[in-house]
Amino acid sequence: MRTLILLILPLAACVGETSNIHGTILDPSGWPVEGARITCGNQSVYSNAEGRFTLPDLDKCDVSIEKPGFQPQIAPLTAQTEGKINLVVAGPVETVIVSATRTETTPEQAAVAASVITEQRMQDLGYPMLSDIFRDIPGLQVSQYGPPGALASLYTRGSESTATLVLVDGVPLNDPGGELHLEHLTSEGIERVEVVRGPQSALFGAEADGGVIQIFTKHGNPEDDVPHGSVSYERGNFQTDRWIANLTGGFDGRLDYALSASGFHTVGEFQDQYDRDNTGTANIGYKLSNSTELRGVFRIYDDHVGVPGQVAYGIDDPIPSEETRNETVSLRLDDSRGSNFRQRFTFGFNKLRDRYNDDEPYGEQPLAALVRNVGGPVPEVYFVTLLNPLMLPTPSQIPAGLTLVTTDAYFGPSDSLNLTERKIAGYQGTLSYRGGALVFGYDYQDQSGYLSGTNASRNNNGFFANLQQSLGKRIYLSGGARVEHSSAFGTIGTGRGGASFLLFHEHGPLSSMFFRLSAGRGVTEPSLLENYAQNPYYYGNPALRPTETSSYETALVAEWFGRRIRTEVAGFRNSFHNLIAFVVDTWQNVEASYAHGVETSVQARLPASILIMGAYMWLDTRITSSASPESSTTGIGEELVHRPRNSGSVSFAMTPRRWSFVVGGRFVGEFQDSDFTFGVTRNPGYQVVYAAASYKATKHVTPVLRVDNLLNQRYEEVLGYQALSRSIIGGVRIGF
Repeated sequence: MRTLILLILPLAACVGETSNIHGTILDPSGWPVEGARITCGNQSVYSNAEGRFTLPDLDKCDVSIEKPGFQPQIAPLTAQTEGKINLVVAGPVETVIVSATRTETTPEQAAVAASVITEQRMQDLGYPMLSDIFRDIPGLQVSQYGPPGALASLYTRGSESTATLVLVDGVPLNDPGGELHLEHLTSEGIERVEVVRGPQSALFGAEADGGVIQIFTKHGNPEDDVPHGSVSYERGNFQTDRWIANLTGGFDGRLDYALSASGFHTVGEFQDQYDRDNTGTANIGYKLSNSTELRGVFRIYDDHVGVPGQVAYGIDDPIPSEETRNETVSLRLDDSRGSNFRQRFTFGFNKLRDRYNDDEPYGEQPLAALVRNVGGPVPEVYFVTLLNPLMLPTPSQIPAGLTLVTTDAYFGPSDSLNLTERKIAGYQGTLSYRGGALVFGYDYQDQSGYLSGTNASRNNNGFFANLQQSLGKRIYLSGGARVEHSSAFGTIGTGRGGASFLLFHEHGPLSSMFFRLSAGRGVTEPSLLENYAQNPYYYGNPALRPTETSSYETALVAEWFGRRIRTEVAGFRNSFHNLIAFVVDTWQNVEASYAHGVETSVQARLPASILIMGAYMWLDTRITSSASPESSTTGIGEELVHRPRNSGSVSFAMTPRRWSFVVGGRFVGEFQDSDFTFGVTRNPGYQVVYAAASYKATKHVTPVLRVDNLLNQRYEEVLGYQALSRSIIGGVRIGF
């Protein structure tokens, strides 16, 4: 009997023992890869700082491994042996996106023009603000009213600055129907950014008729019980300071967290050009079970910036300033019902407080300049030089072909306070099946605001669906539709459809070649101010309709030499209708325009450590209906303001094992502009070069350096608002 018991006890222990799969993820050089996603069925975990991971309660599984920058892999693993997986560096770009269809897919399968900015790319560039990174994305154009912290506007393929919806973990950051404070969005605490160009209202509602940019904040690893993080400090000219602190980790295989904080402070080059920007992010997730996860995200920025005006014109205005605070909350519950159906419940909140302060007394400053008029039915006016208004030349001293313009800059008290809030709730279901996926759901928004003494509110209800379907291995179809009801403008429908055709696969030097066709209709609702303003000098128009965009696109996308090179050429035509303009004392849907162009990009990863990127866009825009048809700036037949006909960028990045070096340049050709001072209507454009470098001196210490405007060019993205001169900033990052 004793012998029988001794035999049974080990057997019973084995039966009660839980099997776990263990493994390590390594890069091609043998270094551990942190944050790789390992998936088996409905269960997903992430590798820790040592590259290790554990899949609990499993004896064997064919796991999938995904990490931006590396090729996805499938590996058979068992609990009996520890797996060691060496990842392979991916092609020039990471192509898995979510924003195109609200579920994981590729741009080819979704038939969209899309770009992905990875955390590694943002770290290599070293820019504090996302606006600088967006300048290198095909199809995007950024116009900033001076140095960092000044107002920045974003235009997608010639659309209005209000037409691109920007979200953080699914929560919109734009003012409802209005502008985005792009200048305050920092790059810290972000895991990746997806940019989808073209109307996306079918999936994202009445604020995405130009495109969608979705920011995904960084999350921790529930398997990493030991916290990891870094702190950094940088110092540069113009009394510029930047500091960053972040911490990531997990607990008990269920809880994960990622916390980050950053500050960017500068005095600036001119009087009243200071900027003080502080940002904080918290991303916390908890696995209720292997198939259900609850995640909450909180992000806040607080900015105080001086607003000196047109310093390039010698305007001296030392008092105005702007204070902006934005708070964003995202709460979502992800649940899998089997391997084919996933559902998500979401709640979000965004609050923006924007205060403009200008308590200076009334006054004026005389100004004078020489301009050049180029003849035509509507003359084009170019700025030549600024003059001392107290020492003006005589008519005989003015060079032929130039005109003397004198005017005054006026000052006076002007304070305003705008508060806007947005509450969102929604449900999304995703049914995956062989060859496709169906996404459907419901979105609710409550929008409210206090606009310089006026309270306003409205709500939107939207129902959407999107279907992806592959026909064999060479044809991919995608289409979606949405019905949106607003308490302000009623009910409206939007839609989008596209198809991708695989023309070649592993054909000579070609790895693949796709031909893409797509069309869509998007809308952007009026802002709360345009709908509900009440002011002695102007009032809102509740009868305004959303602006509308009709878009058509065709593209050829190819990958070459084992996916080491990717090229894309796209042609598009956008028609903008019901554009909103201020007429006399209110806003009306009276304007229309179009933008058509060609967008090209190339990305090449030759050796694994070298990445070359280039982009170019030729854009032709015209105003076809205007509230001021004879205006030299916004009249019929004129180009749209701040949309250059020619623009592009190029960059070279070398990132061996311990160091990185990035150098790049951007060029913007001549474009339509308006200075509202001397009557200048043409901006000559500019070229600017930048460089960034870092060196991993030890496992924990990395010195960093960045130089902006390397050639010290004097230029203005917006007439009169001079960009920053050469800026050099360097420091050290310490990891633990």
